Amino acid sequence: MHRLFTITILVLLCWKPASGSVPVGAWRDHLSYRRATHVAVSQDVVYCSAGGGLIVFRKRDNSLEKLSKVNGLSDVDISSIKWSEENQLLIIGYANGNLDILRNNKIINLSDILRSTVPGTKSVNNIIFVGQKAYLSCNFGVVVVNLERNEISETYFLGEGGQGLAVNDMAFDGTNLYAATSSGLYMADINASNLMDFSNWTRLDFLPDPGSLFLSLAWFDHRLYAVQMTTSGNYASLMIEEDSWSYFTESSGNPVRLNTSRKHLSVIKESVTEIYSEGTVLVEKIDDYGLWAVAMRGVQIDDDSNVWIADRIHGLVRRASGIFDVLTPPGPYSNRIFSISAYPKRTYFAAGGYNTAHGNLWLNGEYSILKEGSWTSRLNYDVSDVVYVKEHPDDPATHLLATWGYGIAEYRDGEFITLFNESNSSLRSIIPGGNHIRIGGMAFDDQKNMWVTNSGVPEPVSVRKANGEWVSFPYGGLIDHSHTGKLIISEAGHKWVLLPRGGGLFIFDNNRSMDNSSGDLTRKLSITDEDNDLISNDVFSIAEDRNGFIWVGLINGVVVYYNPARVFTEENFHAHRVVVSGLKGDELGYLLNNETVTSIAVDGADRKWFGTEKSGVFLVSSDGKQQIHHFTRQNSPLLSNTITDISVDPATGEVFFGTTAGVVSFRGGATSPSPAFDEVYVFPNPVRENYQGPVSVTGLVEDSVVKITDISGNLVYETVSLGGQAIWDGRNFRGRRVQTGVYLVFISSPDGSQTHVTKLMFIH
Repeated sequence: MHRLFTITILVLLCWKPASGSVPVGAWRDHLSYRRATHVAVSQDVVYCSAGGGLIVFRKRDNSLEKLSKVNGLSDVDISSIKWSEENQLLIIGYANGNLDILRNNKIINLSDILRSTVPGTKSVNNIIFVGQKAYLSCNFGVVVVNLERNEISETYFLGEGGQGLAVNDMAFDGTNLYAATSSGLYMADINASNLMDFSNWTRLDFLPDPGSLFLSLAWFDHRLYAVQMTTSGNYASLMIEEDSWSYFTESSGNPVRLNTSRKHLSVIKESVTEIYSEGTVLVEKIDDYGLWAVAMRGVQIDDDSNVWIADRIHGLVRRASGIFDVLTPPGPYSNRIFSISAYPKRTYFAAGGYNTAHGNLWLNGEYSILKEGSWTSRLNYDVSDVVYVKEHPDDPATHLLATWGYGIAEYRDGEFITLFNESNSSLRSIIPGGNHIRIGGMAFDDQKNMWVTNSGVPEPVSVRKANGEWVSFPYGGLIDHSHTGKLIISEAGHKWVLLPRGGGLFIFDNNRSMDNSSGDLTRKLSITDEDNDLISNDVFSIAEDRNGFIWVGLINGVVVYYNPARVFTEENFHAHRVVVSGLKGDELGYLLNNETVTSIAVDGADRKWFGTEKSGVFLVSSDGKQQIHHFTRQNSPLLSNTITDISVDPATGEVFFGTTAGVVSFRGGATSPSPAFDEVYVFPNPVRENYQGPVSVTGLVEDSVVKITDISGNLVYETVSLGGQAIWDGRNFRGRRVQTGVYLVFISSPDGSQTHVTKLMFIH
């Protein structure tokens, strides 16, 4: 029996998402906000960290917002948050040491720890406040932030001889600071003359196993509570008074965390939270929300006795008047992303993959769908490592999931239909009868036959005919390589297959015959230049552009085949490297030379989007010679410089970037052209006084001529569309923003055979 779990997030409150129609040049995050780890509660707002971003819930109007690198945060991978009621601010710490201070709806970034030369990891593990100072527990020691000046004032290294020592949490009793470290629990008088001197910090050696790891601390009801890892690997909580101690709660196999809030102490053990009042009175246990599981990481209680929970499965959970609500923004189930498949106004995200050696990750069969602003995620626990999701060309409600080990799963209207494996198809496992049916690529041809590469088996190419019959092809000896990867079908009907890990390319043409392979054309191709010198056979990505050219991403750049139809007829069928201007003067070089190009996508204007392993994303002109954009995590909302995939929505021009930290998108300037002016759309319209972005005109035929005039017929702007979209910055030929009024948009096809007129209003 196949165990299927479908997740649709329903938020019964006022949800404030990004607009369904986003301006050209705007970014959106598509992060999962379900994997919550910390919660911080102010008088009016609840903040909940969820990896790449923050959930922001405003109590007064029940509104829910997202805060991420797209709209203000400086980084991703949040490791801690803490609210200071006294200072009216939120501190956000990151796993790389970066720090944001949110005060009065403004974000101040302190990157000193991130930029420091301290060796090792720099994660901000926890935060406490003492007056106008914040004490950060970091992986190397303690960092003190002066909140009046918004600057780092001191750093304490607690290890012997002033060496770095990982600090997991801190507490303050009004006189002494306590630090839970990887090698014991330390104490120091906050008024000591020099806390930067490690000798002013004393380890509490009267505790059991005093040199062990201490994970969490809390000062509550005039006592210190500490969580210690025992010799058995479990976690025990201690209650410490002066020079004595006692066990407070039973040992747990899961990490235990302590949170204090509003005269309550919460002892959090993932599946159960115990809440104590003063006098160590157990008030209640929370172990069930009425949902299918709990995974609590942080708990806070507000003045109205509402309980706020950061949960690693559900996100932000509120318990009010005995009722639990999940208050989590819509998004994918997780931030894992291997591939993206964008169709008009709907996009699919596969959350599986494989490791660098092309071995299994054994991730549950997960994929997510973004369709016209709504998210749905699906989990199938009986398959693993989903690598691609494709729609059936006859039925968009039918989804085919290629997996790295379990064959191909078919869904219809969200319901699991069947699993194609050894028992009902020509697909084969590397180990007969085992779950090693590895699908490296999948594509439909113009006859609606589904072609797949079946890695590591003697017949590594299979096709499921439009009539449902399966056929395999005996190309194993010709390929002579253990791995087969991504597959595309060219304009000429040729199938191009990547052979990852040094195999180059394999191209075949079955001549529209599937039952007799004797007349098939095949070629295994090393990627060489015009002198027949090898460029590289380490291939990572492939795409066909609107001219029918084949672009291939390599470990050392990108190449293009300008006459791919000749692959079977030309003996010296070589690749071309695009020559571009270098960084110094007129120096020339090759496009993306020495970059590992992990993904290639072509937009509606035939421009190329290249994702790289270490340098983010490049957008270049159709011929590759002009760089238009270079997005990195340093200069844009891009979440990581390691790109896993890129896909472009042909209808909207929105470009989705899959990274190792999750997905963001950028509204590009080009869409796929339309055959006629049947659905011309101007956005925004009207243009309000507070809008400063560009105006887009979509639904155009390719290379449309667009002229904009005022109501009197005076020309204010003229351009040619990028694919099916034209962009106007709202300024006239003199560079001035146009005045309030109605403007006419005259559109014509390149030969003048089709025309269209629409209106646009500006309001100042």
